[in-house]
Amino acid sequence: MPVHVELDDASIEALQQQLLEEIATQKVRALLLDLSLIEVIDSYTSYIIHETAQMARLLVCKVVLVGIRPAVALTLAQMGIRFEHVLTALDLEHALEILASGGTPSDEKDLL
Repeated sequence: MPVHVELDDASIEALQQQLLEEIATQKVRALLLDLSLIEVIDSYTSYIIHETAQMARLLVCKVVLVGIRPAVALTLAQMGIRFEHVLTALDLEHALEILASGGTPSDEKDLL
């Protein structure tokens, strides 16, 4: 699911509700949130993305955040937002590789 930059607060909330309903009704087991179109992120959008990822996990759905830009990563880190148990990928191809490998990034297997 691509997240577009022009989403206002009401739109991001509607997107969250739609995603959670789809996960529950369709028994979705993996959600790829493509953030590559977001160049700058505000606190409310980052909160909703984080909250959505946590809710999806409660519905037994793996979440992969895809294409996070450096400025967005910096903002999320500065705001103290931690995406625990949420995978990240450079692009959609990388996200699919991660999911195909059982949800563990290949680079992570080599870390000490």
